[in-house]
Amino acid sequence: MAARQVWRLDLAYEGTAYRGWAAQPGHSTVQGLLEEALATVLRQRVRLSVAGRTDAGVHAWAQVASFACAPVEVAPERLRLSLNALLPPDVAVLRAAPAPTDFVARQATSRSYRYELWATAVKPVRQRAFVWAVRGAVDSAALRTVAALLPGRRDFAALTPSARMYRSCIREVTAAAWRDAGPTPDGEGRRWLFEITADGFLHNMVRVAVGSMVDVAQGRMSPEAFAAALACGERRRMGQTAPAHGLALVAVSYEARRPGDGPGAGPAVTPPGSG
Repeated sequence: MAARQVWRLDLAYEGTAYRGWAAQPGHSTVQGLLEEALATVLRQRVRLSVAGRTDAGVHAWAQVASFACAPVEVAPERLRLSLNALLPPDVAVLRAAPAPTDFVARQATSRSYRYELWATAVKPVRQRAFVWAVRGAVDSAALRTVAALLPGRRDFAALTPSARMYRSCIREVTAAAWRDAGPTPDGEGRRWLFEITADGFLHNMVRVAVGSMVDVAQGRMSPEAFAAALACGERRRMGQTAPAHGLALVAVSYEARRPGDGPGAGPAVTPPGSG
């Protein structure tokens, strides 16, 4: 068998203009752009693996991708610079480095997402691509109460519209919490950040969780109804789906996984993006 090289790419991108990470015929995607740039630089076609298959409009500030290719003589920094010269301003290769031959980006042991929520009556014009602005009061105690229900290893089918596409919706959430990020820039509202870490995420899992928690915090749903919906596994009993633009992938880990750890069985078919 011919020798193969494996490379790791650390990436950041604003997801506003893209139909998510995964390549789709006829649509602009981050994977599609990056694979075209790699083909130009390496003079060979490669297929990227990725830690987090972000959905349309979702951002990533700490994405990890990998690919295997026929051996090439290119310095890591030269590869990074060459790719960035071909990519649009909203996609950047932060680092390119050779990786062990068994490294596959999608085999990350955990991913962390952050969602930014503003409670304000003033439109966040400058930040509109990165925050969800809601009108009306937000009960911070209610946000924290329902967020505390998420950590643990369980079936999260209630948080995805695509449960049938997975063999199992069991995932382990290791951390989930809201924190007060202070006033909005104009001083008229409040900023909240929701941060969640898990071994894997289902399609729209974070956005359904955030939207439903906001429904609780604004009195449209009770904490008890949230808990019951989470337990029963029915998406229709949860609340709204938060907009994609407030969400970003902010960390990926490859720490050693213990025997028996890890997300539930993968998708029965390739699902839409996660988060």
